[in-house]
Amino acid sequence: MKNTLLLFAIFCSTMLFAQKNEISGKVLTLEKVPIESATVYLSAQKDSTLLDYTITDVLGNFKIPIKKANEPSFLTVSYLGYEDYSTKIEDLKQILNLGVITMQPTSDVMDELVIVTDAAPIRVKKDTLEFNAASFKVRPDATVKELLEQLPGVEIDEAGKIKVNGKEVNNVLVNGIPFFGADGKVAIENLPKDIINKVQITDTKTKEEKITGAQATGNAKTINLTIDEDKNKGLFGRFIAGYGTDDRYESSLLFNYFKNDFKISFLGSSNNINSQGFSTNEIMDNMSGGRNTYSSWSSDGSFSVNGLNFGGQKGISQTDMIGLNYSDNWGKKNKVSMNYLFNEVENNNKNKTRTENLLPENRFVTESSSELKSKATNHSFNYDIEMEIDSLSTLTIVPNFKRGISTTHTNSASQTKNEFGEDLNKSNNNDILNLDTYSFDNEILLARRFKKKGRSVSFGLENKNSQNKTNQLKNSAAYFFQSTAADDIRNQQIQATRHSDEYTVNAIYREPINKSQSLTFKYDTTWQNDYQGKGTFDFNTANNSFTNYNNLLSYANSLKGTITKPSVGYQINTEKLWLSLTVGTGFNNCNVTSFYNNNHYINKRLDILPEIDANASVELGKSKRIYTNYSYNERSPFLNQLLEYEDLSNPLFKSKGNKDLKTSKEHNVYLSFNNYDWQSRSGYYFYGGGTYSSRNIDNTVAYDENFVATSTYINVYNTYHYWSGFNYNKSYKLSDKNKLSLSAGFNFSGDLNKGVLNNVAYTANSKSYGPKVNVTLDIDKKLTIQPNYAYSVSKTNYENFTVNQSNYFTHKAGLMVTSYMPKNVVFGSDIVYEYNSNLSSNFRKDFLLWNASLGYNFYNERFLAKVKIYDILNQNQSVRRSVSPTSISDTQNTILKQYIMFSLTYKLEKFAGKKKGNNIVIMD
Repeated sequence: MKNTLLLFAIFCSTMLFAQKNEISGKVLTLEKVPIESATVYLSAQKDSTLLDYTITDVLGNFKIPIKKANEPSFLTVSYLGYEDYSTKIEDLKQILNLGVITMQPTSDVMDELVIVTDAAPIRVKKDTLEFNAASFKVRPDATVKELLEQLPGVEIDEAGKIKVNGKEVNNVLVNGIPFFGADGKVAIENLPKDIINKVQITDTKTKEEKITGAQATGNAKTINLTIDEDKNKGLFGRFIAGYGTDDRYESSLLFNYFKNDFKISFLGSSNNINSQGFSTNEIMDNMSGGRNTYSSWSSDGSFSVNGLNFGGQKGISQTDMIGLNYSDNWGKKNKVSMNYLFNEVENNNKNKTRTENLLPENRFVTESSSELKSKATNHSFNYDIEMEIDSLSTLTIVPNFKRGISTTHTNSASQTKNEFGEDLNKSNNNDILNLDTYSFDNEILLARRFKKKGRSVSFGLENKNSQNKTNQLKNSAAYFFQSTAADDIRNQQIQATRHSDEYTVNAIYREPINKSQSLTFKYDTTWQNDYQGKGTFDFNTANNSFTNYNNLLSYANSLKGTITKPSVGYQINTEKLWLSLTVGTGFNNCNVTSFYNNNHYINKRLDILPEIDANASVELGKSKRIYTNYSYNERSPFLNQLLEYEDLSNPLFKSKGNKDLKTSKEHNVYLSFNNYDWQSRSGYYFYGGGTYSSRNIDNTVAYDENFVATSTYINVYNTYHYWSGFNYNKSYKLSDKNKLSLSAGFNFSGDLNKGVLNNVAYTANSKSYGPKVNVTLDIDKKLTIQPNYAYSVSKTNYENFTVNQSNYFTHKAGLMVTSYMPKNVVFGSDIVYEYNSNLSSNFRKDFLLWNASLGYNFYNERFLAKVKIYDILNQNQSVRRSVSPTSISDTQNTILKQYIMFSLTYKLEKFAGKKKGNNIVIMD
């Protein structure tokens, strides 16, 4: 089927372009200078429907392939700072060369003809790529996500991550303000496309860079969705309620009210189908797997907003959540936004795991099982206020508060055997854990720009405060069979506290050298105070309570110190080149202290931590860009890695720190090249990077005769990790209403790991690679067929190990079909097939997950009645294999089984203004 579709598309596109019909020309200024990246687009005269578009190349040339047509149309050339040029074309029956088109600056008014048109479909500016949303056709009732998928160079992967020409989008804004979190996942899945006017893509800036107007130093992208002025007054929302077999249910709502700068949104949900609960995907709603795997945020249906995790626990979860988002301008100088999120999750899971542990001289197997029940409640509050003190000075305050309370009850058991099947040890545990956490982060930034362009100064104060308190009842037993060691029986109450406090002050000063060069001076000082304390009390049978203090299982650890980081940076910013070089040194002066078993331990350290960061971006044309980055840094060991006593909390795994650890040294490099050809609707990008650790920190493990592990930390030298890939995208316009898109890629990665097991040094050299391909056939926005396939091979070679190599491969194929035919009927079918050769013979190596839904719109399409079937073939399984350099684990968890769901959706949309027209008006 897939091959037939591809051959059909290639045949159609070949026939289409074989006609050799095209419109071409050259765009110049009055001074005869070529204009690069001017937008050239063709629109029908009768209704302004966008027929095709392109942009000019570096020489000002353009070509638009066309079909034969008798209808009159307009060809328009648009470029920022110049009057639009437009000419009427009576028919499109032949090759048409318009010759030289001279653009008039905006200060010159054309006497003979004034043309008023809709905005150009795309504008390419120095640091912004802007798309006119109305120029890209999507189905009625489409979300912003479906609009983004139509934009050239924009990709949304299976995890919901957005990329633009290979660069990750880490910030999605609505009218410049976050909408339930800066990642924008709620916005793109829920906001209707019809209210969007422009999609603006820029480099992501920090709060300080944005206020001072400095060049972005990161490599990520920001998408800003501007709301159409007519749609910025009104309300819209969607409400879903459903009930199915096995008492499965879902309910969700999203309500939005916009009035100019004032915006308020409310969302809520409740479900027991492992979902985030407020997706407005018209096909599958909140159903996990299949389409949700393709378009949601995790393969298990989970996601996070502002640090709160929704869904995603192993097993089956019931999730209840509510959220509120608010933004407004208080007067002319104050911008305010805030959001609050609450969720409560009850989770049940049964787990079985088989782990084959690999040692240099032999191997052993641990089989374990557990049953878990948990309930967690979380609150998150975020606030952002930006106050303009005067035209050059701005004060921002950004507090963030989180609070969580949870209870977890776990029953577990494990048994370990050697390679001959002989018992080594076994254990069982019954734990009740109560956890109370909170965190408070705040950033205060005062920034001032000066009249001299590029000069600025800013002062910041940041704090990060967190605290975790646990109260645990532990009843456990560990039995040993290969020695005379006593069995370990525990009945304890454990009270633990951990808090971390950090306070940072920083100052940044920027001074321009000339128009294209500048210097940046930065100074940071951070005060840190980390504390870990645990009190363990054994059960006292005499008074029937936990009163016997256990010195060996109690401790108090702390790290206090100051980190000072001065740095200086040099930047070059020209039309084609951006270069940034920053060098600095950190001075970490800290004391690590411990009180354990009536002994005090003190470790005083002074670590000197040099840092280098270099970035360069070279523009080879508006569609071609090379980006490279190199960084070097050193890091101090963490608190746990420096502790001098042996932690006996786990009877089968003991750990100890190493006070003599040295800092880690790490080199990072990245290189990418991307190109998108607007004329051929095709693009590709290469990327590659790696990390070389000349000195790293890792743990070494040794097993005794009962195979109880004792772990400590050591410095490991000369390890690395690298990755690379290639992606290609191509769109074929089969006709005015039909389109085929092809996306193909190849990824390659590898690493060299080193470690010590049972006092024997080993190395593990791993490689993985494989292709992937996605095809989308869109027929008049009424039928969409999307096959996809990915193949992956993983190989690991060992030295000084009981095995020489470990190899496996995986297949993953899918087919999504969406239909809006006949009228008012909505149909979706998602099939995902997976095969993993790595699974042991005890488990099935492949499965087929098939979900489908059928819905009907009525009452002016405000209501949608729907039936959905999850896992039609009843094959879904949760077996997964994970491979590390020292172990191979097969894990099986409780999984959601087949169910049928009936649901009803109500859509609300009411705006104060009229819809914008698409007419072109000509005034004589």
